[in-house]
Amino acid sequence: MVTIKFLSGCPTERFNVFTIEINQHRQHAASLDDVDRILDELHAASASLGPQLVSVEICESGDSLAIGLGLARSVLNYMSGSKEPPYFTSTGELDVDEPIAFRFGGEWSEFPLRNSIPTSIARQVMRDFCVTGKLSRNIQWEQD
Repeated sequence: MVTIKFLSGCPTERFNVFTIEINQHRQHAASLDDVDRILDELHAASASLGPQLVSVEICESGDSLAIGLGLARSVLNYMSGSKEPPYFTSTGELDVDEPIAFRFGGEWSEFPLRNSIPTSIARQVMRDFCVTGKLSRNIQWEQD
């Protein structure tokens, strides 16, 4: 079972460096290991929750990367801390516009399947983002 505690904003304590948001509920994480553990739990819980788009924010910058969990393929979506464009979405190897959908904020969000990548690769890209604060160069990105 996944427990998401509702918290507002990023904490002021220095040891909390990430905020993970799912369906408008936030949980703070102090390390990459914590982020990985929480995302593992959410991915496993998808059997009951359905596919979810989960946002991970770096508290210092406000930059966030959302990841689709619960399916074999995922979509990543980046937003800077300013919440202003440009926004970036992952681009995969499939040249297909059929939809892939994840729940985000209680609503279904659809993306073209061409924006999906294997979830294992998406998880590594998320780790890279958490460590560097930048988008990984290991996948292609398109500007929204």
